[in-house]
Amino acid sequence: MSAWTRTEGRTWRQRFIDLATVTAVTALVWLWASNQTLQSRTVTFDVLIDSNDPSRLIVSNSGPHHVAAQLVGSRQAVLSAFEVLNGRTVRLVTGADGVPTSSGEHNLPVLDIMSASPMLAPLGVDLSNVSPATIRIRLRETATTTQP
Repeated sequence: MSAWTRTEGRTWRQRFIDLATVTAVTALVWLWASNQTLQSRTVTFDVLIDSNDPSRLIVSNSGPHHVAAQLVGSRQAVLSAFEVLNGRTVRLVTGADGVPTSSGEHNLPVLDIMSASPMLAPLGVDLSNVSPATIRIRLRETATTTQP
């Protein structure tokens, strides 16, 4: 029995249902794939660096520092990250978020710090083309006096 013979007994209604099913599945796969394609978008935000213990450590040149970066990822992830970051101020704290606590001058790598940020990491996007690449801060300990 040939393939043509097997389909010969099928009605036009059955063939139409098969065609509609194949078309619907194809459309669903296409919509899903369009959401998963890589996309990039430029986002701008401010970075402000605070001391985790202002009574012990002072941050000079704490900001806000204006940062521009390229978000790269799936369409949905890029849109989510853009909504979270665009025009907002990201607060980083010494002793966390990749910001040191030792006194002195430090160059903070913005790409590394923001990529590991709990605000951005769960969203599934990558950062690239970050400007400025580093933020320079100065940490100094506050003077403490001891009571006799």
